[in-house]
Order: sequence, then C-alpha cells, then structure tokens
Amino acid sequence: MMAAEKPELVRIREARQLIDRMRERLLRPSFESLAQCALDLRLAVECIRKLDARLPVWRGVQRKALEAEVIGLRRDIQYVEALLTNAGKFYAGLARLAAFDQAPPNYTSAGAIATAPVQASKLVMHG
Repeated sequence: MMAAEKPELVRIREARQLIDRMRERLLRPSFESLAQCALDLRLAVECIRKLDARLPVWRGVQRKALEAEVIGLRRDIQYVEALLTNAGKFYAGLARLAAFDQAPPNYTSAGAIATAPVQASKLVMHG
C-alpha cells in the first residue's frame, strides 16, 4: 500500500483480488473449487462491508480512482455470477444424467401408470 493510498481503495482492491481468484477457480469448476469460492465470496463481502461502513464523500482525483475500482469490481462480480450460474447448470444436468430412472415408459418410478403422451391426431383444443 502506498502512503497516499486510502484504506478504502485497498479494501476494494482486496475484494477484486478475491473475486478474481473465484473467477480463476470457476473456469475449472469442481465441487472443491465451488467450496473455496464460497469462502472467497464471504471474505470479499466482508471487505465491502468494512468499506461501506466508513466510506466518506470523495472529490476530484480520489473519487475517480474509487469509481474506477467500484466499476471494475461490479464487472468482475457479473463475470463470476455468470460462471457460477453456468457451473450450477452443468452440475444440475450432470445430476439428471446420473439419476437413472428404472421405470419403463408411461410408468413412474413408484410403479404407477403415468398418463400416456397425447398423439397429435387426437389433440383437441377448446377456446
């Protein structure tokens, strides 16, 4: 930290570093990387919470530096959010593929008869 650098800027940069570390982990998602991301996210939120508690009104060059860091943090969070969403979709799809349904067609896994699919030639619409 430089002598002229404000602690608020340092906290934002720490949060950005944590978010960037999350991004790196999410580029190769695994259950372990997701668990580590949760810890990084908690630390980043704590950095932001400390910043929010004592954020003064800044003017001039210092304000521009703060705005640049906050804009960068927002962009990084959006990127990580997209990676988390897609990792969740990937693992949800993987879980569906791994869950083998042993019931034959038109039967539920409990053995009850499910409704047969409607044939296109017998479809009736009322309206």
